[in-house]
Amino acid sequence: MFYSLEEIVRKASRNSPFYKELYKNINPDDFRLEDLPIIDQSNFWEANHFNNNSLLTEDIVDGVVFKSGGTTGNPKFSVYSKDEWQTFTKLFGEGMDKKCLEKGDRVGNLFYSGDLYASFLFINKSIENSQTPVLQFPMTGGMKLEEIIKTVEEYSINVLAGVPTTFTCMAELLLNKGKTLNLEKVLYGGEALYPEQREILKKVFPNAQLLSIGYASVDGGHLGYIDKDCGPGEHKVFDGSIMEIINDSGEVITNEGEVGKLVYTNLARTLMPIIRYPVGDLAKWVGNNKFLLLGRSDEGARIGPVTVNRDDLVEVFRNLKVFSEISNFQMIITRENARDTLEVKYTASKELSNLQEGFYKERKMYLEAVQDNHINHIKFTCVHEDELEHNERTGKLKLVIDRRHQ
Repeated sequence: MFYSLEEIVRKASRNSPFYKELYKNINPDDFRLEDLPIIDQSNFWEANHFNNNSLLTEDIVDGVVFKSGGTTGNPKFSVYSKDEWQTFTKLFGEGMDKKCLEKGDRVGNLFYSGDLYASFLFINKSIENSQTPVLQFPMTGGMKLEEIIKTVEEYSINVLAGVPTTFTCMAELLLNKGKTLNLEKVLYGGEALYPEQREILKKVFPNAQLLSIGYASVDGGHLGYIDKDCGPGEHKVFDGSIMEIINDSGEVITNEGEVGKLVYTNLARTLMPIIRYPVGDLAKWVGNNKFLLLGRSDEGARIGPVTVNRDDLVEVFRNLKVFSEISNFQMIITRENARDTLEVKYTASKELSNLQEGFYKERKMYLEAVQDNHINHIKFTCVHEDELEHNERTGKLKLVIDRRHQ
């Protein structure tokens, strides 16, 4: 079910200590959306510990808990009540009905499962809740590539769903074998699909449409779906949500073509309220209720299959006992040799040694992705303050610069 914005704000401001403090100057019975402050992610997650929680509006009695955000030693969590989880997956499944699914499809789910990750279970349940009659094959991203190919051929699977990294690894193997697969659709999510990846996938899946499975996050919820009007990277706003695009001055963008940060309000969640929450992506309006994704914003970076937020790096620096020596840092994401690269430019009185080695000790998942040739090694570069990029209009430091779409 959906709630009105007023209902959600009223419950949040009365029952959640975090929102009660945040909205202390807001009259919950008389306000506009723009009156509500945009969430500061650091404060939000600081309030959202599983024990001694000051964000939730009530005790957790049913539902599902997932990991969210970074993968350092202090993982974030996101919780949905049973009813909220049903609503979330039903909405997303109905979004998939618009273009992703057709009657009789045989869908192989290659998203990842286990370790409190949401993607496999989420897609499985969303397809179950869709209106399109399809047959599911719960394969998971942990299958060996040879077994994936064998299963597709054995069961005449015509649709695969997973992250782009999985598909590009499959493509490399198929190219080496001189084989193709007769898929009709490849549904990708969790990462952007870049032009050079599309070219490679078209070689080994020559008859397949390459489509976004939809846009969602375990933090926030249902963010966007695709239909026949959407081009690559374009999504439409779901019912039961409010999507805003905000410029650097905090003003709401309504004009098409102007780039800003996506800010999201979920009208289906009251246990862990999501009200004017920065999604972490840049976008622009490209039509009525339709936006084009343009890479990551200041909240963090998605590097291949791995998420790195600024607070993750701060925690790594603290654990390495170098945080006090770093006066500032900036994350820059590029594409090199058809793989994502993260460079961390930092300012310090001298170059700090062993940052990469120390980072990998803290972030084993990142190193595994490097070793599997999904992404390139992280780079740490010591620079002068004037070598960091700033916003020309406001003078503020650009915390994350995503150059993959340039």
